[in-house]
Amino acid sequence: MMNDSNNSDDNLSEELNSKLNIPSASYIEDISQLLSNIENGGVLGGVNNRPVRKHANQDTTSPEWFKHKKHFFIFSQSGKPIYSRYGDEVALNTFMASLSAMSSFVESQNDTLRYLVAGDFQFVFLHRPPLVLVCITKTKEPNSIIATQLEYAHSLIVSVLTQTTIKMCIEAKYDLRDLLGGTDKFIDSIIHTVDSDLSILLNSVQCLKLNSNLRNSLTNILSNHKSDQILFSILLSGNKLISLVKQKKSFQLKPQDVHVLMNSVSSTSSFKESESWIPICLPNFNDASYLHLYICYIYPDRDICILLFSAQADAFYQLSETKKAILKDIEETEGLADELKKAVQNHDYSINQTEVPHLLHFIYKCRPTQFSTYPIYSPPYSSKPEKKRLFRLYQHIVNRVNSSPQKFHKYFYHTSQHETVIVAIVGHHELYATFSPLEKKSTVFESFTLLLQWIKDNEQNLFLN
Repeated sequence: MMNDSNNSDDNLSEELNSKLNIPSASYIEDISQLLSNIENGGVLGGVNNRPVRKHANQDTTSPEWFKHKKHFFIFSQSGKPIYSRYGDEVALNTFMASLSAMSSFVESQNDTLRYLVAGDFQFVFLHRPPLVLVCITKTKEPNSIIATQLEYAHSLIVSVLTQTTIKMCIEAKYDLRDLLGGTDKFIDSIIHTVDSDLSILLNSVQCLKLNSNLRNSLTNILSNHKSDQILFSILLSGNKLISLVKQKKSFQLKPQDVHVLMNSVSSTSSFKESESWIPICLPNFNDASYLHLYICYIYPDRDICILLFSAQADAFYQLSETKKAILKDIEETEGLADELKKAVQNHDYSINQTEVPHLLHFIYKCRPTQFSTYPIYSPPYSSKPEKKRLFRLYQHIVNRVNSSPQKFHKYFYHTSQHETVIVAIVGHHELYATFSPLEKKSTVFESFTLLLQWIKDNEQNLFLN
């Protein structure tokens, strides 16, 4: 259902533009419209109406600012500040200008600055013209992993403005912060998420563990209400996918777009209070145009949300009626609503349910669909430092096994004083399994095989079909 191939992105855009009348740019179609939006406070409230953020009073003169282990900065290619994770970006203008000067100097030598090490600090640069994104960190994460985190921050900005609007603003020398007024919290949230979410680490989407009959019933209801107005119908709970229905097989949602979407929905508490209708750009689907997203929490107390995408800006009332029909079918199907609520309430599972001996943790990705599953952390990974340590280990192992096509590892075995991790990337399977370091190799391999079999036996409940 997910597809990581790059074929036909251009064809998709052409098909959308010609058949579904998606505008070639965005709501903001010319400079005069853009000026009007800025004068009226910006698309999302304007820079002067931004909420006060934590650490906003810190800058390079503050000792506290230097104590943060991981900084993120976003600025234009000319060095104009747009975002800083810690501190106020305006107060950090000189610092960002220095980063911009470093990047520009390397560019003047017909090269691109990507990575830099200075003492204990890593500098990772991501160039996405007309923007430059930089992470400065002491966490010793692989450069490629940090670059992916920067990609997510960039995708978040594109989802709000579209790439077309970003370029237009920068070329016209407008302050992009005026249009991004209220989005700092979304960028903060996505940065926090990419530094802890195992499904993002594997470029996948986590599915809610659900009885296959229950999931099929929900999917059938969504399918029964397909229409030319709806590109995608999604049912989710938190950051887990329950069901997804596409209007056409050619329409693909990449994991990155799904995570940016989930982040935007979960970061806005007001969405739980009423139906919402917002423009959103899915960068890997079509970065030049908005889609229009209908959002409704059908069971707010269980965090169950329905999302309906349309190419039509005036489809709100039709999609609202579609939601009512979907909810009516769920409520009138005997036991379905109650089963769904119970399943969501008890959605997490532990390694004990696998009954695999010596297993401490695992992550599994179905490669064709790009869906993933993993249990909750349990001892010895109960504390926050231990969870983070295991996550960092997974980061390094993922980077190692995927370092390059020429050095691709189908099998990988890592052992240390804390744990043993075995990896198999074969066929449809990508499995990272963690065991006690005291177990023999033969015992670990036997348990690894049992885990693969458990996943196979339960795949209909673990993943969308």
